[in-house]
Amino acid sequence: MELFLEDSGSAISALTDDNGQFHFAQLSPATYRITVTAPACETFQLTTSLPVTDPVVVRLHKSAYPPTPRNDSVVFVQELAMPNKAARAFEKGTRLLLKGESEASLPYFRTVIEQVPSSYRPYHNLGLALYRLGQLDAAAQNFQKSVDLTNGGFSPSLFGLSMVLYQRSDFHQAESLIRRGLLVAPASGVGYYCIGLVQFSLGRISDAERSAMEALKLDPDEADAHVLLARIHERQHNPSAVLTDAQAYLKLDPNGALHADALDLLHRAQQDISRVSASLN
Repeated sequence: MELFLEDSGSAISALTDDNGQFHFAQLSPATYRITVTAPACETFQLTTSLPVTDPVVVRLHKSAYPPTPRNDSVVFVQELAMPNKAARAFEKGTRLLLKGESEASLPYFRTVIEQVPSSYRPYHNLGLALYRLGQLDAAAQNFQKSVDLTNGGFSPSLFGLSMVLYQRSDFHQAESLIRRGLLVAPASGVGYYCIGLVQFSLGRISDAERSAMEALKLDPDEADAHVLLARIHERQHNPSAVLTDAQAYLKLDPNGALHADALDLLHRAQQDISRVSASLN
């Protein structure tokens, strides 16, 4: 369960106890948006003023769709239950997407969607390809379709949709979506990286640093988190840490999308270190 305070953009979450009850202590009087998610159940949302004198009772309804994966592991063809033609198109599109050929992957995912419109994963992959091409409106539509088909049970689509909102500077809504995704996949390095980006943009630097560190703890190969840490440490006037962060990114992903950003951070940190060294001599 998540409570989101609209005025401040802050959010807190909790898991149920053995009796299915949620407990939040010392809530300030305010209007909160309540979001409750559970596997194989429809997402419940309610906006209300808290605290209240009577308990808030939530009854979840079973989803009409089967449960979906709780992480971003590879979905094999046999798991997708697709006709052979659609399965081949999905495989081809996914290979192109992984190679960075987003434009070329589009017709393959669209072919799968035409043949198997009830499958969530081609919508997700199409959304990802469109996002990388900068087509944010179309990307959002496809991420949202994946979210709808899975009733919010596939966290990567929630994270993808949140990044569209992030690009539009809708940081509070982006954070809310990411927290929904982390309730589904609490060990997602990608999720913690995404929320770190949002927290940094909101000026919550300490929170962003903790999130970036958690992303790397959960997934040491989450190279982009090193660039986020470099930006954080640059804001904290710590050029030695920026140098370490940028070098870590360039080692992990030398041809990555943030290569130019990492080099800029690296050069600025070297200049800062040189200036400090010169002033001491």
